[in-house]
Amino acid sequence: MFSNKNTKKAKIKENIIDDSTIKVIFFASTVIVIAVCLMGLISYRIAKYSIIEKLKSRDLKYIAQSITSKIDGRISRAKETSFILAKDPVIIEWLEGKEVNETIGIYPKEKITDIAKKYDYDNSFIVSKLTKHYWAEGGKLIDTLSEQDPDDAWFFSAMKSKLPIDITIDYNKERKDTFVFINALVGEGDNPLGITGVGLSLKDISKEFESYKFGDYSNMWLIDKNGQIYLSEDTEHSGKSINEFLPTSVVNKIVNNNISTNLDGEIFDYNNSYGETFDVVCMPIKSANWELVFQMPRSESISMVNGIKLNTAVASFVIIILIVFIFYIISKRISNPYKRAVLLSQELEKKVEERTKELKEKNDKILDSIEYAKIIQESTLPTRDELNSLFKEYFVLWKPKDIVGGDFYFVKRFKEGYILVLGDCTGHGVPGALMTMSINSILNHIINEENASNPALILRKMNKNLKETLHNKNNGNGIDDGLDAAIIYVSKNNKLIYAGAKIPLYKKDENDITFFKADTKGIGYKNTNDDFKFTNIEITFKDEDIFYITTDGYIDQNGGEKDLPYGKNRLRQLILRNEENSLEIQKSIFENNLNNYMNGETQRDDITLIGFKP
Repeated sequence: MFSNKNTKKAKIKENIIDDSTIKVIFFASTVIVIAVCLMGLISYRIAKYSIIEKLKSRDLKYIAQSITSKIDGRISRAKETSFILAKDPVIIEWLEGKEVNETIGIYPKEKITDIAKKYDYDNSFIVSKLTKHYWAEGGKLIDTLSEQDPDDAWFFSAMKSKLPIDITIDYNKERKDTFVFINALVGEGDNPLGITGVGLSLKDISKEFESYKFGDYSNMWLIDKNGQIYLSEDTEHSGKSINEFLPTSVVNKIVNNNISTNLDGEIFDYNNSYGETFDVVCMPIKSANWELVFQMPRSESISMVNGIKLNTAVASFVIIILIVFIFYIISKRISNPYKRAVLLSQELEKKVEERTKELKEKNDKILDSIEYAKIIQESTLPTRDELNSLFKEYFVLWKPKDIVGGDFYFVKRFKEGYILVLGDCTGHGVPGALMTMSINSILNHIINEENASNPALILRKMNKNLKETLHNKNNGNGIDDGLDAAIIYVSKNNKLIYAGAKIPLYKKDENDITFFKADTKGIGYKNTNDDFKFTNIEITFKDEDIFYITTDGYIDQNGGEKDLPYGKNRLRQLILRNEENSLEIQKSIFENNLNNYMNGETQRDDITLIGFKP
């Protein structure tokens, strides 16, 4: 009977452990599936992004540069040819003689004929200013130009412009071809004798346009500065405006934004009304005032990505099946160690729970002790009745970074006046609070022995006594703790004497805020000499004047949009904005303003801000 019970318990335990193993396998397999799918998705995204970036930064620009270089090469060569003809002395002599001398005329006619054949130009010509005769290749006189004929306007326009070289482009609807004419002035520029030059067809380049196309919906156009299309792989586009094929915003970029001044061209994209993305590259023709525009749907340019997507999906599926299978086999082989690990984990969890409970109890005790320390520290600070008896009006904003802190303030009344001390000890939390206890003791002792109306002397004595207390004097290994402080003595005749060790004083009167600098040395630090003399500043005040002193916790607190310190200037502006409010209201405003500026940032240091009317 006893044996059967043990066997039953063992089976239950085995089943429980097997269920746990299955859960682990299922969870791990799920994680693997998600990881592989995520990896595949990321790989696909990276490949797609890389292809698009390569297309935009290299491929499109390479295509455009290849075409523009061909056009530039042909036009540049035609320019040189036209220029050579224009400077030929025999041609000049023949035109000067009004083409009457037939002997001399043989050479110009043969020259333009040979050039047309040799360089594969569609035509070459010489036009005389004196006779208006138009001589073409083959030595034929084919026309006498007239200013009344609109077709001859190009000649008279070129003569008036007096440009050495003029390039015109013309789309011939009848021939369905685009011709470029290179016109060069013959003779001197101020008084030319005529025009000579060559004409060439861009039909072969139009065919090359088609060879560079990506897919069925890309387009390549040669346009002028007004957006008129002179050349396209689709002959139906030639002679039309690019406005018929691209959105106005894209056309404005091409035509109005001086892309032609950028010799490297420009690449940008846009979405049409169907949400399809198109890439556009614009490349200037260096030898003429034209641009090459290449437009291509992105879906066609990255069509290869679809193959990558399918291959990635198949590979991910195979990897998932393989990894899950291997993981299952391995899990079955290590199930016994896993069972032991589960039991060990349960024991560890129990110990962790016990330790956590112990730590919580200890933490609660520590917090209780710190809360009690807070009560003790607050008991060393002046009471509300003490402050009310000294000041006409005041507020104290005291916010330790932790429960207790290293900031403190101190007051004491005398027959002829009273003294106010604000201190910022090294550190915060419990160490800072312990420092305030020591400082309070030293301060009380010094004030009882020295003249309270000499704050600078009190600071000097505190510096010496604190260094001795902290073993800083002549001890290179001593701790370098100390404090910043401001001491203010107020007499009954509206006189105030202030001395500061790195804590300044602000005075708000009816006109403005006056900033009184503190000495740059702290108290008790190694770099402050024992005999350092702090400075007294004597101030005469009116009854309505307000004074402010603050530790650096307020102005050094980071926050705002740029995570910068609050700063003295913001504090000064805040004081000015609230000069009409009572000090009690000002306390809430100062506190809320700082909290809003922090915007969720952690408090960096202890904060103490005191405002008072003496």
